[in-house]
Parts: sequence; structure tokens; C-alpha cells
Amino acid sequence: MAKAKVTFSDVNVTVNVPVGTRIIEISEAVGSYIAYNCREGDCGVCLFEVIKGKENMSAISKEEKAVLLARYQEIMDGWRATKDIDALQAKMQRENFIGKNCRLACQTQVFGDVVVAPL
Repeated sequence: MAKAKVTFSDVNVTVNVPVGTRIIEISEAVGSYIAYNCREGDCGVCLFEVIKGKENMSAISKEEKAVLLARYQEIMDGWRATKDIDALQAKMQRENFIGKNCRLACQTQVFGDVVVAPL
């Protein structure tokens, strides 16, 4: 079975995992501080940042985009009128909030080497 190397920068741990493993599963096993709640992609709590290897992760699904947009809107309460995730992420980056490389740990699978960190 193919393996991927995942590094959690917050705990300085690197592990080899089967390709297709979700970030949340690895995070729990190594003691990283990625918070979570539902594990189903509904709550948006398990935000993490992709530091390196974005191209080695599963594509963002339509459902994940919707949850990310809702979560970003909660964080940036005054910008609720923004309906485009890219525009909202750009605004948030300008204000030094959440970055463009943020994903949901419960929805993101690894397919190659990555470095990640909790928010």
C-alpha cells in the first residue's frame, strides 16, 4: 500500500500513513491540537492550515467549500453579505485572519507528503 508522510508542525511529529487517510485521524493519533467536534464536515471546527503540500491533498468538495464559507462568515461576522469563498478568503488574508490554505481535517485526505498545523 502506498504511503504519505504527514508532518504536524505544532508537535513536531512526522508519520507515514496509508494514502487516503484523513487528517483528523492522524491528528488524533499523534496528539496534534486540531480541534474537532462532529467529524462529519458539518460544524467547521476542525480547521487546519496546509503549510506545505497542498497539491498532495484531496480536492475541496462542494460540501467542504460550503462549510468553510459558513465558518469564515461566522469568524468575520461583519462580512456576511459576501457569497464568494475566494473573495472572503482574500479579505480575511488582508486582515491577517485565516489563510487561503485552510481546510477541514475531517474532510481532507492525504495523497502525498504534507506539512500541516492547527489554527
